[in-house]
Amino acid sequence: MFIPYRVDVPFNYRPVMNWIVVALVIFIFAIQIVEANQVRNRQMSLVEYKENSITTQYLLDGWSIKGLFGHMWLHGGLLHLVGNLIFLWLFGNAVCSKIGNLYYLPVYVFLGLVAGISHLLFSDIPILGASGAINGVVGMYLVFFPENSISCFFFLLFRPVWFSVRSFWMILMWFAFDILGAMHGGGGVAYLAHIGGFVAGVGLAILMLRTKMIVMERDETSILKLLGLETKDKSTERRGDFAPWQSEWDNNDSKETKQKTITIEPEETQEQYIHLRCRCGQRIKILSQYAGKIGRCPKCSAKWRIPEM
Repeated sequence: MFIPYRVDVPFNYRPVMNWIVVALVIFIFAIQIVEANQVRNRQMSLVEYKENSITTQYLLDGWSIKGLFGHMWLHGGLLHLVGNLIFLWLFGNAVCSKIGNLYYLPVYVFLGLVAGISHLLFSDIPILGASGAINGVVGMYLVFFPENSISCFFFLLFRPVWFSVRSFWMILMWFAFDILGAMHGGGGVAYLAHIGGFVAGVGLAILMLRTKMIVMERDETSILKLLGLETKDKSTERRGDFAPWQSEWDNNDSKETKQKTITIEPEETQEQYIHLRCRCGQRIKILSQYAGKIGRCPKCSAKWRIPEM
C-alpha cells in the first residue's frame, strides 16, 4: 500500500478547524478505549457492553440520526485510526486552508452524511469510521489541486521506497481500488461509503468553483482549468480583500496601458493615480479613491495597504 506523507500545497490560512476535527477524533477514540477497558475489567457480555456504552449507540446501524452523524467520529482500532488520521491531516489541512475554517466543519459533516447514506442504500451491515468523510475531503483536494505532487512511500522487501507523483494519478488510483473493492464484496471495508463520500467531495468542490464561493489563485490550476472547463480567467482576489480594482490589473499588463489615464467627463480633469512598486518588482497604478484599503500584488499575491497620496 502507498502511504502519503506530504503534499506540496501552500496554505492561505491556518487550517485550525481541521486541527480541531483531528483532536475530536482522537479524543473520542480515547473514550472508546476507556469503555473497552471497562468491559474487560467488569467482564461484561457484548449485550451488556452495548447497553452501557456511550459510543456504540453512534454506530451506523440502520437509518438513525445518531448513527448518521456519529459514525464518522468512531474507529475500530488503532490502525484504523492512524490510517485515517494520516489522510485527514494531509488532505484535510490543504482543503481547510483553501475553503476556510468557517466552511470546513459543515463540509466535513456533510461529506460524512453522504458517505453514510451511500452505504445504507446498498448495505445493512453496521459500520463506523471517518473514511467516507475523509474520502470526500480527498475528492475536494483532487478538484482544487490535481497537479500538485503527493509524496508517498511503500515497503519493498522490508525497505522503504520513496516517490512523488501528481495528485491526479495517485488519487484516481485510490478511487479505482475502492471501486474494485465494492465490486468484489467489500471484505470488511465500507467501500460504498468511500465512493459516495468521494463523489460528493468532487461535486461540492466543483460547485464551489462554479459559484465563485472559492476562487483559485493565479498560480493554481483546478481540475476545471486542467480539463478546459473553466469559464473565466482566474482572479487574484481572495475572500476578505477589499480589491475591486484588481480585475483591472490583469487587463493592464502592457507598459503602454499602465501609462494610460482615464477621463470620466470631457470637461473634467483626469483621475489621480497612486503609483507604487511591489517588492517583487511589479509596477502598480491604482485610483486614488482606493487609498487606505488592502490590496494584493497581481504578480506575487503579496498583501499590503494602499498608501495615501
